[in-house]
Amino acid sequence: MTDTAEGPVRFNILGPLECRTQRGRPLALGGLVPERVLVCLLLAPGQLVPVTNLVEAVWGEDCPTPAAHQIRKAVAGLRRRLPDGPQLIATSGPGYRIVPGQHQLDATEFADLIRQSQQEEAAGNAGQAVDALRVALTLWRGPVLAGAGGAVIAAASAALEERRLAAVERYFELRLRMGESTELVGDLRDLVNAYPLQEALRAQLMLALYRSGRPAESLLEYDRARRLLADELGIDPG
Repeated sequence: MTDTAEGPVRFNILGPLECRTQRGRPLALGGLVPERVLVCLLLAPGQLVPVTNLVEAVWGEDCPTPAAHQIRKAVAGLRRRLPDGPQLIATSGPGYRIVPGQHQLDATEFADLIRQSQQEEAAGNAGQAVDALRVALTLWRGPVLAGAGGAVIAAASAALEERRLAAVERYFELRLRMGESTELVGDLRDLVNAYPLQEALRAQLMLALYRSGRPAESLLEYDRARRLLADELGIDPG
């Protein structure tokens, strides 16, 4: 049995799954099935996730018989292993829902920080908007379940990755708007190498290079983008 005196568990799903007590002790969840079940619930905090959806997320088309029984068994195991598990994971009609508390889930904190940044930007506080985005981006450690979660979780992870990239672009856009340039070149170049088809990032790199007194390198980046987009997609840069 889990010691509930250790306080609420912290869930980190933006990367390899981490479940730690308030004291920092990692929790073993009992294997791949309960891990995927927990991640599926945490990807939709507060929402009902039907057992059929959990079955698909855990096994895809190769589900065993009886799969629903194994899902219920996995949930029972999670309730035993997690602090306050019976209260944390509730049965709701044809499925389950998980309701993490404040500061228990990194994905929720990420979304909250993005909203905070948008509010600060709308209020004209660019510096505070940048700070909120910086903290949000530090929460990201990689794909959900480190890319080993199966097709359903991979699709959810891809959607989160799109939100992260949008936040990255906004982060550098605001910093460029605030007058930064030279100090951004290295990070932007790394991002362009990692995401070569993201035109917004390459445009930001070109601008940072130009403002840093390196117009030839800026034009070289444009030429690289033009050739890459022509080869890969048959289009010209925007």
